[in-house]
Amino acid sequence: MKWREYLGYVGVVTGSLTFVPQVYQAWVSKSVGDLSIWMILILLLNVTIWLIYGITGKDKAMILANIIIMVLSLMMLYFKLTF
Repeated sequence: MKWREYLGYVGVVTGSLTFVPQVYQAWVSKSVGDLSIWMILILLLNVTIWLIYGITGKDKAMILANIIIMVLSLMMLYFKLTF
């Protein structure tokens, strides 16, 4: 593996971790009242575009990062719609 790939995977971990506290807090508190549904929808659109970009470029780190962030974003959307 080249240094660029290692850097990509470090980016996957750090980028994905930014969403974990918010998802956890929403899950524990069952509250997402201050969270904008538009932010979640725009984020999902953004992640979808980057995922397609990663797939077409065969960039494994980008694909992994965007799948993780998409799952976390979908969880937030679910929480927003159900809490």
